[in-house]
This record gives sequence, structure tokens and C-alpha cells, in this order.
Amino acid sequence: MHVFIGGAYNGKTDYVRRWIGDTAACFCTMDTAATANPGESLIITDLHEWLMTTDITETEASKAVREMSGPNTVFILTEIGRGIVPLDAQQRELRDRCGRLYQQLFAEATTVTRIWYGIPQTIKGVK
Repeated sequence: MHVFIGGAYNGKTDYVRRWIGDTAACFCTMDTAATANPGESLIITDLHEWLMTTDITETEASKAVREMSGPNTVFILTEIGRGIVPLDAQQRELRDRCGRLYQQLFAEATTVTRIWYGIPQTIKGVK
């Protein structure tokens, strides 16, 4: 599993599209991940949006993410834990839940790449 992370609008998806090249891939969200065809790379985006819009426990989210993970799975994650801490309690909770789920993904991933304004930096795995 490969994880790409970076701020909103930092070029993560464009970078992954170039990185994947001509490989068959399904860009989807957690809600639509079941639509991927066998043999396609599964590229999951907007994990934080899924956590925000579903009424799912952290344990259930962790299990769902683990079930989607595999050698051909790519997660594109938006970093939401930096910057000003939100005043809204729900936004702070989302930030915490994302942080814990992202830690799980980073631990299980073979490669983690940070994308900062379109520039990749490998922070785990082969450089």
C-alpha cells in the first residue's frame, strides 16, 4: 500500500495520476471503492470527507480501511492536522480521528510520500 499526503490543493491527485501512468486504476472514495475492477489499482481519496459525513465509529472506520488496503491500494490523504486548531468541537474531533486513522495507514503502508506544492518527498519506504 502506498500513501500520499499533503495539504489541500497541493497537487496530490495530479502527481498520482502521473505516477500511475497507463496502469489501470479506479479513483474512488471509500463509499465507491467496491466499484473497482479486479486487477485495477484502487486509489482512494477524500478519507477525511468520508469520516466527516458518515456516522461510523473509529473502530469501524479502521476496519473498513484495513479491508480496502492491499498491495495495489493507494490512499491520497489531505493533511488537516496542521495550522490553527478549530474552535468547533466537531471539527477538532474530526481532526483527531483523522490523525489516528492516518497513523494506522502510515504504519501499515510500505511507502509514504508527502506532496508539497507538487513536489514529492518520500518519508517512508524506498527513495
